[in-house]
Amino acid sequence: MIDFTKGYSFDEYLEKGYEEERDRQRRACSRAEFSPAFEESVRRVNQPLKLAAFAEIYCPDSVVTMSFVRRMKELNSKIELAIFPRSPFEKELEALTGSSRIPTLLFFDDAMILKGSYVELPKALKEEMRDLDAGERSALTLGYRRGKYNEMIQEELCELLAHFVA
Repeated sequence: MIDFTKGYSFDEYLEKGYEEERDRQRRACSRAEFSPAFEESVRRVNQPLKLAAFAEIYCPDSVVTMSFVRRMKELNSKIELAIFPRSPFEKELEALTGSSRIPTLLFFDDAMILKGSYVELPKALKEEMRDLDAGERSALTLGYRRGKYNEMIQEELCELLAHFVA
């Protein structure tokens, strides 16, 4: 079981990195554009949501996703956020999601029942990448890291947040 008291806040997460990593995350947060649908989904959460985010500030995919995590926490006090490093939680992540990739977001209810997860990239983008060669996958990954697929992230997060609306 994941102990939320052992996780850290977004500001503590920032402090885990070097200055240039912190700057990169801050820039990503300031540049991120949030859709009205995403923000409304976050605001509509009216049941306790324990959000465990497994991320590392050095990971470019974590930088992308954590901008949305930060915004969710800013918009709704019902969302309890705890951020964890991947290690030593690989076995727990594997058991819960089938993978120990980062970023991983685990959405728990108040009884710590897992209601959903987001693992590494949006499912729709993973589907697009499935039959591509390495070069094509690399190009999509670069586009993802530059914000080209942020709408996919937001759509998937909205689906996960729907579990916490009565």
